Amino acid sequence: MKLRRWDATSRLVRRVGVVGAAAAIAVVGTVSTAGAATPGLGSARVVGKAELAFYPSPHGEATASARVIHCEMVFIGANHGAPHHSGHVPGTVNVRVRVTCTKPVRMIRAKIGLFSNHGSKINAYGSVGRATAKGNAALGCRTGYYQGESAAQVTAPPGYTPHTANMGAKTAKVHLTRC
Repeated sequence: MKLRRWDATSRLVRRVGVVGAAAAIAVVGTVSTAGAATPGLGSARVVGKAELAFYPSPHGEATASARVIHCEMVFIGANHGAPHHSGHVPGTVNVRVRVTCTKPVRMIRAKIGLFSNHGSKINAYGSVGRATAKGNAALGCRTGYYQGESAAQVTAPPGYTPHTANMGAKTAKVHLTRC
């Protein structure tokens, strides 16, 4: 069996061409990654959580008492949300993610991908006018390597800056041997 080459370049960004972890770096001063630096190309570090913040604009529609909106992307489940055998659909491997903000935002538009040396699955998820959005992706279970990745674009309510910010995170690469 021939394995595909795994590298640190964002597979979700390469395959879909949407927002990703690299774009999150462009939002200077509003993105942190669980206290660690965002990994660069060639890095083996995994970013399992991403955070960003929207600030009330002094010239916007937000009132002086408006609070900073914090948003967080977290993979759901044991082992920091790593891909795992599904408890709901026997014979599959899945990965789940949640984006949560402290206040409702205008829009959360995102994609989640599950990548394996046997194939991949990418699903869209999001919400409008809500503070949360959840997504999942699943593949048929086969012995091999699996990794989850998610990328999201969050649009702030009127009167906040930046207007739109990107975030991305990925799970650890896991090897599943029994299906």
